[in-house]
Amino acid sequence: MRENSRQSQTRLSVSNRAELIAGYADGVPVRELATRFNVHRGTVREIARQAGLAARRPELPDATRQDAAQLYAGGLTLAQVAARLAVSTEAVRSAVIASGGTIRAGGRRRVGA
Repeated sequence: MRENSRQSQTRLSVSNRAELIAGYADGVPVRELATRFNVHRGTVREIARQAGLAARRPELPDATRQDAAQLYAGGLTLAQVAARLAVSTEAVRSAVIASGGTIRAGGRRRVGA
């Protein structure tokens, strides 16, 4: 543990750890588990990983996935599509690829190019 750390360390009991893992496996949202057990969301994911559970990525509804792919194909960036649909950029990336699209090279676009 770091000295002078302002964050407290929460140690989960064996029973709480098992309950957290069961909740994760049952699909309880990570944010809810983090709040319930007073730990960071990353800690929830790390405990689940250590328990051998696969990382979860929430699936977008089909309509949202299609919207994301169309908006991206129409020229918006991943970040712009994500902001418009209130989802993560990774969710947009997955939607584009799942719809058969390709991800454009990153970086700034040149004006007039």
